[in-house]
Amino acid sequence: MAGPIDDEPPEGGLPPEHDPRYTAVLRAQARVWKNLADGMRKPWMTIGVLVVIGLAHLLVGVIGFSQGKLGLAGILVGSRSTSDLVFMGAMYSPRVSMGEAWRLVSCLFLHGDGTHLLLNGIALYGLGRLSESVYGPVRFLWLFLFAGMCGSTLSYLGGNTASVGASGSIFGLMGACIVFGFRYRLVLPPHIGELFRKKLLPWVGINLMIGIMLPFIDNLGHFGGLVGGAGFAVMVSNRIVPSEKNTMANRVMMGSVCTLLLLYAAGSLLMSWVQLAESGR
Repeated sequence: MAGPIDDEPPEGGLPPEHDPRYTAVLRAQARVWKNLADGMRKPWMTIGVLVVIGLAHLLVGVIGFSQGKLGLAGILVGSRSTSDLVFMGAMYSPRVSMGEAWRLVSCLFLHGDGTHLLLNGIALYGLGRLSESVYGPVRFLWLFLFAGMCGSTLSYLGGNTASVGASGSIFGLMGACIVFGFRYRLVLPPHIGELFRKKLLPWVGINLMIGIMLPFIDNLGHFGGLVGGAGFAVMVSNRIVPSEKNTMANRVMMGSVCTLLLLYAAGSLLMSWVQLAESGR
């Protein structure tokens, strides 16, 4: 983490623009802004996650259509049945209790209907671009998975029977951005710090209140993701503050863990299909 900035007035009554410390601060803030803006132009990992989520949603829709549960338009916007979502990897507590922990990962890529997908997709694109710019594509993917798993795990431990959606991950992105804004408040440009620290906080409060008022919303998943994302931001470095360490070894380690998690979830899902086919059900 970058050291604090000495904001005491310069000795000798020099105007701020002639103080070397003031000039250094402006240069550091300009680099932070440039790094952030450059990163937001090509959020390829965010787009990749959205593509996977969209394909998973279409696949569940096609399954429902083939079984006569959905019409043609329902493939895109229709409500998915619980049985189809469980088949595709939803967090289903009886199965998780039987050892299918991989569902805590796969459920992040499934959504209950078109509205659910649309709202989460818009939020994920906006917050994903911001988070990926701050942390880079590999750490962004780890943040998405880690926060999402924190949310789905708390949902499971809290007694929810079934849960799907990227909402826990999205709350994790908000939590990480807010903590980042406070952690680097002395080196961020004022307007950027304002965005991270203050403009996201009301959205967290509003969405948690909505979750309390609407019983079908998984507030435990939201809260778990928020805490997971905040914890991530406390421990992990970033790529836009110039003085932060950003070693290749850390990125390779996180990338390897993300790959193993995704392969574990995908492989386990395929095995569950094979077992279901062999059982004749």
